[in-house]
Amino acid sequence: MSQSSLFIDIGNSAVKWRTCDPEVFTEGVDLFSLELLPKADSVWVSAVAHLSIIAEIKANFGSVNLVEPLRQHGKLTLSYDDPSNFGVDRFLAMLAALERFPNAPLLVIDAGSAVTFDIIDNKGIHQGGLIMPGIKALRESFAKFSTNDLSINTSELKNNTEGSWQSGTHAMLVSAVNSQIHNFELKYPDGVITICGGIIKEIIKELPMSVKSYDNLVLDGLESYSQSMG
Repeated sequence: MSQSSLFIDIGNSAVKWRTCDPEVFTEGVDLFSLELLPKADSVWVSAVAHLSIIAEIKANFGSVNLVEPLRQHGKLTLSYDDPSNFGVDRFLAMLAALERFPNAPLLVIDAGSAVTFDIIDNKGIHQGGLIMPGIKALRESFAKFSTNDLSINTSELKNNTEGSWQSGTHAMLVSAVNSQIHNFELKYPDGVITICGGIIKEIIKELPMSVKSYDNLVLDGLESYSQSMG
């Protein structure tokens, strides 16, 4: 009888999971419950936060594998001297991108609670990365204009303060992403750009058409990692 596997991505604001079936389920961390998860023989977890959720998973499943970044795995070599300081979500997204494009320079963007950029050369060597605040952090960065409205609609000029702040932070985020894409394309004209994360559907139309969008790159990397570990 084949063993069943469950893959869980615990982010800052949401939990995503799937089995080997491609359908992905997601729930906000405040509403997440272990009862939502299917039974499985082995569980593979990527977590950047929420130790209490990890503890619950470990207490309720027999075989739980909490993935940690490795200095070298497969074709990927991290640039960090201490891989434990590197975000596991970034590590797994890069593994998934490398699996799709093993011989091309890569810019891997994850646009979630934070926006991260990582560059890998065509030999799989990580050149380093950047971390920027996501839209929630931007919207709350100035107390006078702070808002919990995280909608991302437009960067057009507005005629009221609330709208101007929302458009301005939207424009700031999109401009930063496009700037990094432009810099990468200048240095690596034969490179490939991938993007994942919770806000990609809202911003993808404002990025170059060459950018390849993936809904669940971290989960893809998690599954690939599990397979490589036997």
